[in-house]
Amino acid sequence: MKLSSRMITLIAVIAAVAVAAPVAMAKGTVTLIPLQAGDAYPSATGKAKYKKDGSNRELEVEVQHIRSLAGKRVNVFVNGNKIGSPLVNRFGNANLNRDTQLGQAVPNIVDGSTVRVKTLGGTLIASGTF
Repeated sequence: MKLSSRMITLIAVIAAVAVAAPVAMAKGTVTLIPLQAGDAYPSATGKAKYKKDGSNRELEVEVQHIRSLAGKRVNVFVNGNKIGSPLVNRFGNANLNRDTQLGQAVPNIVDGSTVRVKTLGGTLIASGTF
């Protein structure tokens, strides 16, 4: 079976795209950690995601299953510093997003950085460590 030069070119292009695609998707680093429930909110679950791409940084903190706090704000701390106070929605979820591309302050996250979500009164809801 003889392949035409057009077919060989097409195969080469497909192969090049297949090799290049993972490299393009790997741009920047993403770290995802689970958040563990505190004693006062044993059903709380959540995650924190940190993305760094050059000088751009993005942090997302999500907590679910805290319906008893619906309509209230919670505090999010990174390495002991408060970074925001999202509102818990009626479904018991709170989300905080920070992105330097939007001009927002985003802490530098390194191995060992801590994330803690607490009530306004200081009770631990959930926490995790990068």
